[in-house]
Amino acid sequence: MARETVTDDERKFFYAGKKLPTIYLAYLNYLRTVRRLSVGTIQNRKIESLRFILKNPKCNSARTVKSLRAVDVQEYTIEVAARMTSRHLRRNLVIVLRDFFRFLHFEQYTKKDLSSSVPTVTTYRHSSVPKGFPWKVVEQLLKVPNRRTFCGKRDYAVILMLSRYGIRAIQLRALRLQDIDWQKNTIHFKACKGGKDVLAPLLPDVRRSLKQYFRAGRMKASREFDQVFLTSGTKGSSEMGQRPLRDSTWNIVANAFKKLGAETQSFQKRGPHAIRHAYAVNRRATPPFQEIRCC
Repeated sequence: MARETVTDDERKFFYAGKKLPTIYLAYLNYLRTVRRLSVGTIQNRKIESLRFILKNPKCNSARTVKSLRAVDVQEYTIEVAARMTSRHLRRNLVIVLRDFFRFLHFEQYTKKDLSSSVPTVTTYRHSSVPKGFPWKVVEQLLKVPNRRTFCGKRDYAVILMLSRYGIRAIQLRALRLQDIDWQKNTIHFKACKGGKDVLAPLLPDVRRSLKQYFRAGRMKASREFDQVFLTSGTKGSSEMGQRPLRDSTWNIVANAFKKLGAETQSFQKRGPHAIRHAYAVNRRATPPFQEIRCC
């Protein structure tokens, strides 16, 4: 079960032998008992709310917080957001502050709801290149699977498809045998997260890897499942035979990254989405495959 962790600012109070601000403790109790938010969301709220309280002495007590003004909120938000380099951090700052001021008004610490005083910080969706592995790491990743075994051929085909098309893991798992047209040399990826279906060319190296994977044992599997990628039917799934991959997709990529060792230790994301990020960066320098159509 997930638990809340002590933030750096909270730790400073503990080391100094001081109590955390009363309003801050009341806010945490509000999030846990009234809002009933998840541990992860509460953890996220803790950081920015406590920083605001520490920066504004008016929030030290219930008596002085009543003098908090809209201009104080606006100046703080603009100053802090200007130092943030990430679009996600700036957006999160606004969300947390607005939630904190709604709490102050709800619990009658302030007469006016100051959440409307938090200015909207302009963020652009594609203002920065996604962070991920350099493309050379992805190329080395393709050399990891042992292509003399069924699992190795399957893992190679999985990693190759992720790197060639930049698709999500859920699109890979949803891929069916009928989505591949061997005669027309096309492959169909279903939409996800509000996107559109994509009909893409079946690239030569992807075609070869799929054929090797099919010949190694995929076509011997039960006709009950039409997903392209299945488990090996050994180990934990031996009693049920070959089954759809599901969470194994993440394990395939993460284990391959792990085998690279020092090449990937400085990066946090090591699942399929890391390849998607690397693909997004690489396509800025190299033209991607030409889509046949977006359905």
